[in-house]
Amino acid sequence: MKHLRDILVSTALVATAVLGAACSDSVSPGSGSGTMVVRLTDAPFLTDSLKSVDIYVVRVDARTSDADSAGADHALTDDSSATAGWKTVASPNASFNLLSLQNGLAATLGQAVLPAGTYNGFRFVIDPTRSSVTLKNGRVLSGSSSPSVTFPSASRSGIKIVLTQPVTVVAGTTTTLLVDFNVNDSFVMRGSSIQTNGLLFKPVIKATVTNLALTNATVRLVNASDSTLNLLQNAVALTGSTNLGFGTGSACSSVNAQTPALTVTAGSSTALAGFAPTLTAGHSFSLVAYPITSAGVQFATLSNEFTPSTGQTGLRVFNATSGTTSYDVYVTAAGAPLAAPTVSNVTVGGSGSAFVSVPAGTQEIRVTTAGSTSVLVDLTSQTLNAGQNITVVIAPPAKGTTTLRAFLAAGC
Repeated sequence: MKHLRDILVSTALVATAVLGAACSDSVSPGSGSGTMVVRLTDAPFLTDSLKSVDIYVVRVDARTSDADSAGADHALTDDSSATAGWKTVASPNASFNLLSLQNGLAATLGQAVLPAGTYNGFRFVIDPTRSSVTLKNGRVLSGSSSPSVTFPSASRSGIKIVLTQPVTVVAGTTTTLLVDFNVNDSFVMRGSSIQTNGLLFKPVIKATVTNLALTNATVRLVNASDSTLNLLQNAVALTGSTNLGFGTGSACSSVNAQTPALTVTAGSSTALAGFAPTLTAGHSFSLVAYPITSAGVQFATLSNEFTPSTGQTGLRVFNATSGTTSYDVYVTAAGAPLAAPTVSNVTVGGSGSAFVSVPAGTQEIRVTTAGSTSVLVDLTSQTLNAGQNITVVIAPPAKGTTTLRAFLAAGC
């Protein structure tokens, strides 16, 4: 046999909490549940004598505790599986030709909801009586043919998946489990030829884990300048991140925190200077573009890590003006008198104010000079969503005007 065969089982673990409106950037599993999607693929197989390798996959199971080969092959009925701590994450009950799953093609095996947490044991449950190998000449080798494939004699067989590291289901994030079903090592030729002596099935399955929550950060470009901006990665515009005018933000994009390869352009392909955000994996960031005093655009990287009180909204203020004036911001019911500011004395630039929790629902947001109750900007009838983080961006007047501006930017 010339080379190995691979099975790719991709498991997307997405917790039920919606990060688009969430505010915590912690990478701990947390409480709640996650959805696991299991997919199947294969790399090229170089053995000329085989036409197909058809494995009937009953299901894929996971559990928090590890299992040796004997444990993976034990308690295969549905009732005993639950008793042994196994949770079914995919149940295709279908045959898959491993040789057809090549060059990046993948077959989805199924999905299931799992509690957030760490899973140390995975197994494939196959039906050997419905699995077979077909030779190039059309001869089908099964457990009952002559020559045959010597599968386990039982109607179901549990095969341990060897993990390079435990699989962590993190609330609101996606994890990928890449399973390598080494077909070259899993099928051993008996005697001098397959045609005469058949094959022996000795499964070898390994897996590696990629958790984007541990490698990627989520970013949104917020434009507080009067230039039309584009956010690019590796010189390619990110989806929903082009032609961003004043007061708008890009779509949320997941990028590698260590090497994001991000640039910002304005009206040409030339990247703007000064844009080099420092990101942390598992966190989300608002990247604010705002005017420089003389000319041009400068940038601030604002972490969105904050969990508002239950039923409330996280609110922060960023002063993107080009002067030295500090501002207060009031969040009140519509028409309520101004008493103590919600956020006070926000100076220019930096990382903005700290987050505070404010009531969700329809609110009036007003901006004043620090220490004054004379309203400079009135953002009326703003709908604040519970559990969401927002930034009030205070911007200088548009060119040729004297009126201060402000807008809201939602975090990712």
